[in-house]
Amino acid sequence: MNPVAAILCRLAKVAVWLVVSMGAGLSGSAWAQTFKMPCEVEGTIPSLNDRKLDTAKVVVEIQSMGKNVFLKINGPKLYQVQVTSLTTEEFDGKNLTTAKEMGAYKKHRKTGLESEIVLEREPIMLHAFHDVSYHGKITRVHVDGACTYAP
Repeated sequence: MNPVAAILCRLAKVAVWLVVSMGAGLSGSAWAQTFKMPCEVEGTIPSLNDRKLDTAKVVVEIQSMGKNVFLKINGPKLYQVQVTSLTTEEFDGKNLTTAKEMGAYKKHRKTGLESEIVLEREPIMLHAFHDVSYHGKITRVHVDGACTYAP
């Protein structure tokens, strides 16, 4: 079984456990397990003549609760992205998970700022983007790179 499929299988088991635990009325807080995956990425800013950012090592955090996916990239400031498929009063979320990739997209309802993180399954490749304000103008930062899974 490939590493990302193994992660999805584990996340599904955690989600089932959470539903059973909450349905049985167990006391205490229930949190989904967080899976962490290191990646070596490079960022680009297309609107600034495809300006390249320094290569960076980041960690992708993956959580799942029910049908919702939560993904977060931790690293240098311009590489930090957080998305969820959950729709709230502030954000519209979308689950982008398919047989070939796992991902989520979110859009802020008031500002229109968008973010997306997608992990290809084989080989494990990270593709993400997020909108930032740069000199009063909305600019999109793209993040791409290879990831490794260490159980």
